[in-house]
Amino acid sequence: MISVANYWLVILPVLFGIGWLASNWERRLQDAVDNEEQIKKQKSTFKGLNLLLNEQPDKAIDALVEVVKLDPETTELHFALGSLFRRRGETERAIRIHQHLVGRIDLNMRDRNHAAYELGRDFLRAGMLDRAEASLNQVSDGAFNIPAKVALLEMYQIEKDWRKAIIAANELQLIEGKNYQDQIAHFYCEIAQESIRRKDFKIAEEAVQQSLSTVENHIRAITLKGELRMLAARPKEAILVWIEIEKHHASYLHLIADKWMSAHAEIGQEKIGLQHLKDQLAEQAGGELLDIVYRNCLKIEGAEVAERLMSDIMLTTPSLVAMTKRLESQWILAKDANNQPLEQDIKASLDLLKLRTSTLVRYTCSSCGFRAKRFYWQCPGCNHWDVYSPKRSEGMSFSN
Repeated sequence: MISVANYWLVILPVLFGIGWLASNWERRLQDAVDNEEQIKKQKSTFKGLNLLLNEQPDKAIDALVEVVKLDPETTELHFALGSLFRRRGETERAIRIHQHLVGRIDLNMRDRNHAAYELGRDFLRAGMLDRAEASLNQVSDGAFNIPAKVALLEMYQIEKDWRKAIIAANELQLIEGKNYQDQIAHFYCEIAQESIRRKDFKIAEEAVQQSLSTVENHIRAITLKGELRMLAARPKEAILVWIEIEKHHASYLHLIADKWMSAHAEIGQEKIGLQHLKDQLAEQAGGELLDIVYRNCLKIEGAEVAERLMSDIMLTTPSLVAMTKRLESQWILAKDANNQPLEQDIKASLDLLKLRTSTLVRYTCSSCGFRAKRFYWQCPGCNHWDVYSPKRSEGMSFSN
């Protein structure tokens, strides 16, 4: 018995030593494998970043996908890949990546909000607006709350869901501290215009009043308020409303000038209405107001008066538009006088000027530079509000 006990006293330390050496060896092997994988991940990551810097997004994505395969838990790389896929228009792949992140239960709240925000943007890019709204509404307080609300506001405008846009803008005012009152006033005006098209004048009137309550003397709301008076066959009241534009927003008078003349015509005061518009030409003798005044002057007072008016404008604020109108009135006078040689001579110059001014006269967005023939409250190019100057640019003028 004593010899057996002595034997185990020798064997046990040896076995323990062998076990220790084996575990140490296994740990070293595992460390070597981990180091090799880490080096591989680092190489792939740096390769991906280098390719991105060299503007090779396709190869960069392949390199970063390799990293994600090596370590599926790399949250930041998932976000980077998702953004790259969305930027390249591969929204389905971006959606899958961000849905994977949203479905992970081990994510902290910040990353969960980030994933919901990115997924909402993916759906928005794909045109899946209902799913975009649901995802963006999942974003709670934190760094991505404001961007999510901004995205929702943008989406509601795309959908033309103006009441939801008003709610989103009001929420942004509270959490961001930024003034959205002008946009909200426009949203109410959009509701009013839609209601007018449906002939729901009660809702339209309420929306206009809410717009004016949001922004006092809001120019667009005033134009709609006068339009509602005209639709109710109350031209005198419409004129009284639009006089506020003449007083406070004269540069926007061209937006209602035709309706202004119609209202005065209904009460038999066309010449009075025209004189009001003529008086504004001293400050804005270009753009649509000049076109409307010239057209009505030609109709009410004749070509001779219209020609004198355009000649006076050419002396004070010369422009291609004024020159075109002056030539047109001279052509009409030559035609009325049956002076065919003069008529043909003027017509040749007139046709050339009309061709030239038709391509030059534009409204220009101050935000993105989008140019348009008509005036917009919201730029079709960048979707910003109130970025169009009410004054049309010719692109060329005789004035310095």
